Amino acid sequence: MENETTREKRKRTEFFDKVKNLIPFERAKYSSFGERKPWYKLPLARRIIYLVLSIVLATFFWGYVLMMKNPDRTKTFSGVTLSFESGAEADLLARKLTVYGDLSEILSDVNVTVSAPLTEISKIKENNITATVNLNDVHSAGTYTLEVKATSTIGTVVGIEPSSIVLTVDDIVSRTVPVTFDYEGELPEGYWHDMPTMITTSTTLEGAKTDLMNVSNAICYIDLTNVTESINRSYPLSVLDKDGNIMDASVFKNIIPAVSIQMNVLPHRHVPIVYDIADEDLLTDLLEVTGSGLNFESLDIAAEPEVLAAIESITSDPIHISGLTEAGSYQFQLTLYGIPDDAVILGGVNPSNVLLTVIIGDRQIDQVLNAVPIRFSGEDANLVYNYEFTAVDVVISGPARIVRDFLSSDLIVTVNVDGRGAGEYDLPLEYRFNDSELYAELDVRFAEQGVHVSISLPQATE
Repeated sequence: MENETTREKRKRTEFFDKVKNLIPFERAKYSSFGERKPWYKLPLARRIIYLVLSIVLATFFWGYVLMMKNPDRTKTFSGVTLSFESGAEADLLARKLTVYGDLSEILSDVNVTVSAPLTEISKIKENNITATVNLNDVHSAGTYTLEVKATSTIGTVVGIEPSSIVLTVDDIVSRTVPVTFDYEGELPEGYWHDMPTMITTSTTLEGAKTDLMNVSNAICYIDLTNVTESINRSYPLSVLDKDGNIMDASVFKNIIPAVSIQMNVLPHRHVPIVYDIADEDLLTDLLEVTGSGLNFESLDIAAEPEVLAAIESITSDPIHISGLTEAGSYQFQLTLYGIPDDAVILGGVNPSNVLLTVIIGDRQIDQVLNAVPIRFSGEDANLVYNYEFTAVDVVISGPARIVRDFLSSDLIVTVNVDGRGAGEYDLPLEYRFNDSELYAELDVRFAEQGVHVSISLPQATE
């Protein structure tokens, strides 16, 4: 029969056997007598298993506690878009006010901190958060410091950075400014354009007073590059400030309209002017035309291609000069023909100002004087002179009014033999007029360039 000590040992052994059957690896904790070994004496693999099991159990129990309690947590969202409250800008505009400056700088992104239960905090996204500024207290132009407000569809907003913004509000005014134009590029060679016609010469702008006071004018840029046909189209307007810089269209509250431009573009070329002096041969025999010329030799004409191609020259009525009796310079206004009605004359030339200048001078004629005697001067009485010839033919040229009355006796032809001893010489012919002033306009040409002279001593007499 078992004693009490034996029964207790047996029961204890049965208990630990049951535990070891439920948790096999627990067998290692106990000796065959149910005694527990120190943990550091257990095998490494078993120690790792104990560690993992402890972590799993701890995590399970901690999650259970959190699910039951669900404490709040906070999270900060960076780069949340800031805007004005819905309808705030429209209300401000209705009060003829506007926020002055770059809205992207004024309404820069903010950081918002949101508090929410632990189970909800991970669900919050940036699109759940709205950050706004209220403009209801703005009633006049000036500088304002306004609070930034934020809401979240999940949780509660507990912090905003920055918590306020500073903005400037300006009056909205209207101003009418002139519309001008400028060109970009150039037409192809051989083409011309007239001044553009604009349907409107001014436009009205609406915006912040500060901006509008800096406006100089609106301008459209007409690109001429490769343009060969007339223009009839609309061009967008740019607004220039007083320094000539293009202003950003976003600063204006109204839409800047386009401007309609009409401009003729035509080919052009220089067409020669042809004139006719009809009765030049009827001038008196003492006069002749010595020169003529136009103040414009041609006209630069622009016209439709088929019209321009048909123009070969510009003609005029004949000019009559038979009634002129004195030498001088005369101007005649030409009446031009052959200019199409729809052609454009370029260069600022008025066809009625085309003038022909005719220069009338003395008719130049020649007169031949035959056998004009030669006067030999400077002869030495102690020498014998033998001349190749003693008379020469002379051609007198000059104004007919002088030449026609010129006589041989009016011309003295000389050869100077002074100072020359015995020998052979070719001496030049010289001349002078009886009246040097009267005959100063005449030109003299000799048939011979000079005369050959033989000079010898006289032969001794027996």
